[in-house]
Amino acid sequence: MVIDPDEREQEALKVAMRFMGELMAEIGWATPFNELSADQAAKLAEAAVDGFQEGMLANAPRPDPEVPF
Repeated sequence: MVIDPDEREQEALKVAMRFMGELMAEIGWATPFNELSADQAAKLAEAAVDGFQEGMLANAPRPDPEVPF
C-alpha cells in the first residue's frame, strides 16, 4: 500500500487506474468485485501493478548525461 504518495506515485496511480478502467470496461462496470472470476480478479490486480510500474518508470529521474557511468 502506498501511504501518503508523493507526486510521482500519484501520477503512477493515475496510470494504474487507467489500466484497471480499460479492463473493467471489458468486464462490465456493473459487475461487483465479489462476482469477478478468479481469472478476472487476477487480471485486475495485474493491470493495477503493471500500470503503477509503468507510471513510475515513465516518471523516473533521468540520469545526468554528463555522468559517464
